[in-house]
Formats: sequence, C-alpha cells, structure tokens
Amino acid sequence: MSTTTVIETRKASGAEPVLGKQVRYVAAGHVPQTSPHNFHLPALTDFGDERFLPLHSVRPLPKVSELSQYVDHAQLHTHGFTAVHHPTPFHASSYNSQSFKDPQLLRQYLIPHTAEMMKQITGCKTVITESFLLRTSTWTEKDSLATHGEEVDEASELETGFPQFIGFNPKYGGASPASKIHLDFSPNGARTHIRKFHPDLAKSATDIIQHEDSLLKDGKDLKESYKDCGGPRWALYSIWRPLKIVDRDPLAVIGQGSFSKEDCVPVDIYFPCLGMGTNERHLSESLVIRYSENHKWHWIDKQTPEEVLILRFFDSDAEGGFVAGGGSFHSSLELPGTENEAPRESLEIRCLCIW
Repeated sequence: MSTTTVIETRKASGAEPVLGKQVRYVAAGHVPQTSPHNFHLPALTDFGDERFLPLHSVRPLPKVSELSQYVDHAQLHTHGFTAVHHPTPFHASSYNSQSFKDPQLLRQYLIPHTAEMMKQITGCKTVITESFLLRTSTWTEKDSLATHGEEVDEASELETGFPQFIGFNPKYGGASPASKIHLDFSPNGARTHIRKFHPDLAKSATDIIQHEDSLLKDGKDLKESYKDCGGPRWALYSIWRPLKIVDRDPLAVIGQGSFSKEDCVPVDIYFPCLGMGTNERHLSESLVIRYSENHKWHWIDKQTPEEVLILRFFDSDAEGGFVAGGGSFHSSLELPGTENEAPRESLEIRCLCIW
C-alpha cells in the first residue's frame, strides 16, 4: 500500500503552488527485485511509496564563469549536483533541436564543448565521454534502453562503438523518462562500470584500475585508502539538458546532505558488454531510496535547452566524506495537469573525469 503526503510549495518566482508528484520511493521494508531488462531499474511495483513533495527551484542559474561566485547556489562539492546556463553551438540559428539527435554533429561539436565545460567546473584534466542517452517518449515499463545492442550481429557502430549512442536506433526510438528515484551507480557499481561498460572506457581508466587493484591485493579498503594512495582522482557525471522547454516529466534531484546511508537500498542492474562482439552482459549496482522527511528536492522549473543540470554519480575524493560516494539521487516526476503535454525530449551525456 502506498503512502501519499501532500505538501504545497511555491516557485521562487512566487507563482501558484507547484505540486511535484513523486511516486517512486521504495517502501520501508520492501526489497526490490532485479529487472531482467538491460539498463532498467526494478519494476514500478517495487516503487510503491507515493508522495507529493515540495520542489525547490535552483534559479537563477549562473554562467559557468560565474558559478563559484554564487555561494548559495547548489554546487557539485556541496550538493552532488549543480545547474548552469550554458548554450551550445547548436543554439545558433543554423541549428535546431534535431541537431542534438545527429551522432556526427554530437561527436564534432558537443563532445569538445561539454568537455571544456566540465574542465572549467571541476578542474579535472581529462574528460572521457562514454555515452549519449536520448529520451523522447512517454514512460513505459520496458523502453528502448532494453533493445540497445540486444542483437550483436545486427548492432550498428553507434551501439558497439565508443562513446555509446543509446536511444538513437530509429527502429526503437528514444528512451522514456527515468521515473523511479535512483542513483545510477553505487561506489561498487561505479568501479564495475569503468571496468566492464566498454573496453575503451576501461582503457581510459587503466591507471585508476591498476591503483585500485593494487590496494585490494594488499587488503585495503578503497573507501578509506584510495584518496591518499597516489592514484588519480576520478568521478562519473551526467550532463542533462532538454531539447525543448520542459512542460512535463521534469528532472528533480535530492541534494547531498539531505539523505543518509540508512535511506539507500542497493539494487543490481544488467548492462550489455558491448564492444566485445558477444551477447554477454554484466551486473552493476545502483542505489534506490526510501523516504525521509529530511529529503530536499531541487529542480529547474520550465527548464530550457540552454540550461544544464550536472549530476555527480561518484567521486573518489568524496567517497570518504559523503553518502553514496558523493552521488545525487534523482528522478523525473509528474506534475499534475501536464499528462497531455507532448513527451519531454532530453539528451544526457555521461562522462568520466580524471584529475
């Protein structure tokens, strides 16, 4: 049986109350089961705690060059996420939203553009773009993520190459919003990911993996020892932007510091072993979450394509001092009265940053 809590909140602009319908907590005592589908969280029935919760706007959004000056703004090192105003080359008049669906253009323009942004924000030296994830449909329990690279013999270079282009297969279309509260990688999942997601990602992370394996061989705990072991700092991020103004299924984030270790529930996720020419797959570990009244939800109301949410999945420097490796829980959520709006369209860029 689900629990529904109703709390009214107002946008920072003082508009009418906004109710964010969040229906995707895991109920207390419930143990979610692994989905059989690649890239999929447990089934909707495993997220039975329904709530209406207040959404705190992170507006106004600074430019990247101004971010450090906004002392009250959500920051990666304090909240596990941040948001900035950052137009891309595709926002010039010669391009349009379809440009974000063209893999060749994404490689040519958006990869270097985003990498430079991440270097400015994080101070990292290297940015490895590992995947693009396109979402263009309304929510379904099983979406096009499950079909990505499913048939290795028929898979295109977009599905087996590097970076991965997920949700770009015209046969299956884009994925649907991720409507269950989650953190894509636990610390264990992050370490599995850099080793098994794709051979090119593992190659880029060679120094990290070697340092970690050496520490493990010596019987050391990575959470306690890696930061000071002499190995490179590394982190996984998601850079999320809509392709048009978001009228439904906006993305919202729980800030670091408002959830505890006790709230977190590990779950296994299947990933295909692409780039290896086989139908094999591996298990990674994600985190889902149980409700606490301490959770503080943040969002960008009516988010535009020039406005970017940057989510931290894991940071080796943050693991010792933050819950869940410094990552941020997030989910799309339902806004009452928007059910008939056109599907949200968004592009997520996932990357490995190394210092």
